[in-house]
Amino acid sequence: MLSAVEELKIRSKILLKQRHTADSPLANFVKEKSPQLKHALLYLARESGFNDWQHAQSVLSCQQNQTMQQDSGKFWYSPACMALLNHWCASYQEAMALQAKQGGVILPYKSQYVVANASYIEALGLDPKDPLWQALEFNWCEGSPALRQEIAYKRLLAMQTQRYKAC
Repeated sequence: MLSAVEELKIRSKILLKQRHTADSPLANFVKEKSPQLKHALLYLARESGFNDWQHAQSVLSCQQNQTMQQDSGKFWYSPACMALLNHWCASYQEAMALQAKQGGVILPYKSQYVVANASYIEALGLDPKDPLWQALEFNWCEGSPALRQEIAYKRLLAMQTQRYKAC
């Protein structure tokens, strides 16, 4: 199975090959006449909720410790979640305490955390009953990097599906 990082690399190469078409998003994103792979990577990283390619690579490869209050981007958020009531926490400790009381899935958002219910997970395009959540003890911020990457890959695929539905 591909990782989310590998998927973004593949998509960027595809996007780069389509750069000369009239509806290419790279045409509007890059003012240069000849976009490069770095431009496609930057574009897709930003589309996925990250500041830049290095930020996306760091978060999606689970290199950074998600329990520290570092910027994790907006990857675990969707506009479809806006109307949902979920608990937002300023610290990881607060999110852990809240999850222990009422359950839910801990997800990072920038330097904060959301304790998400099933509706939120569904709004992300994911299955709240996916066994991977249980394997991670309903906490994307900790646990096996391989399992976290697998869920991130599923989220990336869901993001693409949601974009096509919006068109």
